[in-house]
Amino acid sequence: KEAFEEFINKEYYTSALLARFANDILKKGTKVSTADLENTFDHVVMLYGYIRDKDIFERDYQMYLASRLLQNLSESEQSERSMIGKLKNEAGYHWTSKLEDMFKDIQRSKELMDGFKQKHTDFHTELNVSVCTTGAWPEASIQPVKVPSDIGMVSEAFKTYYLSRFSGRKLRYQMNKGKADVQVQFNAKCKKILTCSTYQMLIMLLFNNKKTITFKEMLDLTGIPREELEAAVLSMAHPKIKVMRKAP
Repeated sequence: KEAFEEFINKEYYTSALLARFANDILKKGTKVSTADLENTFDHVVMLYGYIRDKDIFERDYQMYLASRLLQNLSESEQSERSMIGKLKNEAGYHWTSKLEDMFKDIQRSKELMDGFKQKHTDFHTELNVSVCTTGAWPEASIQPVKVPSDIGMVSEAFKTYYLSRFSGRKLRYQMNKGKADVQVQFNAKCKKILTCSTYQMLIMLLFNNKKTITFKEMLDLTGIPREELEAAVLSMAHPKIKVMRKAP
């Protein structure tokens, strides 16, 4: 046991790799069969018991879980809860209670959206919001971006609805964590629905008003941070994607 503990802690990145492996087996498209999942979870928890840098594993595991929940990438909720239960036995209640709170937030958000959609049936844009409680989710800075009117109206309507249900709370949108389905008319014969990030959606909506837009105009009109705007634009202008054309 001591020899194994010494071996597994030789490299500092073991904790991060273990969290990434846990993410791989829990997200959609996992190559681990359903019959082997529980045994694989047990092995992950066993290794977690041996690693010394548990804080790194916990930070990364929570970050990956947030991504799976917000992007709807979990293979199954049952598997997620089973893994958390096993980690609770090894890690205790304090950290895993945050993971359980994340699940509760997602469930409450679904109920909120059902109520909102029953009350507001007049919007052409479909909105789904996950309301994340501060403290339960990984900390992240919220970048204020400029939202076009077709998105702004429905998002403000939900904000009003939410605050009417929960007085005294604050609600701020974190646009860099979302995704969108956008219907794009490339030409008279080509219409496609693209799944993209919220930032990419904000960029594409600019082309409803102009055919050619400079990078500086994109910066000014969206308010997206420069580095993230560059990544979003270049991914859509990639030769294999060709959603946008760039010059030079």
